[in-house]
Amino acid sequence: MPRLSVDTKKCLKSGQCTYLHPDLLQEGPDGRPVVLVAEPSGAQIQEAEDAAEICPAMAIILEA
Repeated sequence: MPRLSVDTKKCLKSGQCTYLHPDLLQEGPDGRPVVLVAEPSGAQIQEAEDAAEICPAMAIILEA
């Protein structure tokens, strides 16, 4: 099962991930995304892949 995570050291706080994928990621108090669904399944996998692709800092990681 894939695992979704965020490398907070790389994150630029652009907010694209939380804006486009609010069911997977939410903005934390420091402006960085917080993972809501660590192990996406079904249609969420495609959303997690998209979130990882759109991240300008490549801080969103989807591991198999």
